[in-house]
Amino acid sequence: MKTLPNQIRVLDCTLRDGGYYTQWDFDSYFVSEYLDLVSRSPIHDVEIGYRSPEKTEYFGRFFYLSKQELIEAKRRLRLNQRLGIMFNLKDIDENSISGLLADIVGVVDFIRFAVAPNEIPRALALHQRVIDLGFACALNIMHLSKWSQHTEDVLAPFVNVKQLDCLALVDSYGGCFPNEVSHAIATACALFCGPVGFHGHDNAGLAFANSLSAIQAGAGSIDATFMGMGRGAGNLKTELMLTYVGIITGTEIPYFELHKFLERMATLHAQYQWGTSLPYMYSSLSGQEQGKVMDWLIKDRFDPSVVMGALQDKLVDHEGLDNLVFPKFADFTQVSGRRRFMLIGGGDSARRAVSAIEQVDLKDTVIFHTSLKSTEFFDDLSGHCVALSGHEIQKISEAKMTALTCDIACWVVPPPPRFAGSVPPVGIVRQVNPGALFMLAHIADVSVPSPLQIGLSSAVECGAVDVMLIGFDGYSGGTESSHAKNDENATTIAEYLSVANVPKLVSLAPTRYRLPVRSLHAMVQIDS
Repeated sequence: MKTLPNQIRVLDCTLRDGGYYTQWDFDSYFVSEYLDLVSRSPIHDVEIGYRSPEKTEYFGRFFYLSKQELIEAKRRLRLNQRLGIMFNLKDIDENSISGLLADIVGVVDFIRFAVAPNEIPRALALHQRVIDLGFACALNIMHLSKWSQHTEDVLAPFVNVKQLDCLALVDSYGGCFPNEVSHAIATACALFCGPVGFHGHDNAGLAFANSLSAIQAGAGSIDATFMGMGRGAGNLKTELMLTYVGIITGTEIPYFELHKFLERMATLHAQYQWGTSLPYMYSSLSGQEQGKVMDWLIKDRFDPSVVMGALQDKLVDHEGLDNLVFPKFADFTQVSGRRRFMLIGGGDSARRAVSAIEQVDLKDTVIFHTSLKSTEFFDDLSGHCVALSGHEIQKISEAKMTALTCDIACWVVPPPPRFAGSVPPVGIVRQVNPGALFMLAHIADVSVPSPLQIGLSSAVECGAVDVMLIGFDGYSGGTESSHAKNDENATTIAEYLSVANVPKLVSLAPTRYRLPVRSLHAMVQIDS
């Protein structure tokens, strides 16, 4: 089989970078097909995943790669292909690196670190440690669009560096243009005596053009993933790079196997929907951080137009209804003195429990919907309160909003500043301050509490004795949105439980979250 010239290497990191969508879980049949295709393709290096110290949240097997997994992957590759793994530099130190590498000497060929520019000195110290342990070591220097005009200064520490397998520049935000990439790569090649690489993100649709510019400027290694699968807007497509290579150099490409594997990738894409969008395009070209845009979109609290407005700082209403300070929820007569709060989420357990919830005594218990979804379960919402997080109110029609207003006791919102359109123009509105209890996410300097944070803060401010959750079953879906919401709720619960003297918290139905469980039906039986 013909292969690419040695000076141009293709590195595929589909499982490593694609894991941002799957939590680094891939089924064995998919992995087998992937390795078969890679072994038949002119791909030189395969970065298959991570090794890492254990984290508090869940990540799958390609984030914590076992020795056996790596041995099997190595066995499936050609003898002239290299197997590599990545470490996030922020998670590693000189003490932990040895323990994470000792058992895979001779199995893994190269180690890469993802490095922020200000961490280059520490990365170089660890690079030498990795070499001493018997591995080739490469560094990916992130956020190129932030420093492409100061390449000489940022890369100055590499002038006299030896034994570095590859110095790769990463267009983390997908915001570089080909001329910027060309200048940065040429400068890197002039400063550093070893191989230089490029990893392009496709936010603005320029990953392929930028990769070609990198090659023309002297890059010897190009990163790619099949179907561009990767964090946020994704990467250069491996199949596009392979097709280009096949046409330009006459290198043999296994198109039949490639086509079959892309059909498998299409199924994953339908599930996870990675790729660029208008907010990603805008964020990349305006220098915004991709991770923030990704977080705003996947939790489904803002549609892309809202994210676009937030990126442009055009959504904060400083004068209208949305900037008003409303009376405190704790002073609302219909909740004052209630000792119990029932927070209702959108899970199936809430839907199944409607008849039991309707038997709860509202003179003693506040029924509090943390989102609009759970209001759809009930025919009678008399006396219920509804939290509004983000642009939740924009998800329903004006007629539906008016109908809800006639039924519920009040809307509950966080304090200003708020995005325009966050507060309903009809009904009683009260506010709570989740920032007094939780660390909050922010968009364009506006705090954006989660629905659960609003609910728990409401209970605390009202002096409740008991807080009960139902419809917080935990997300079981494999989508990134499900994982993000699950992690957000789990973090909120853990943060709440770490605070002294807060109301007791239980779930009234089985849940994936770490909470004591009490039966709603037992409670209703006692109350009746």
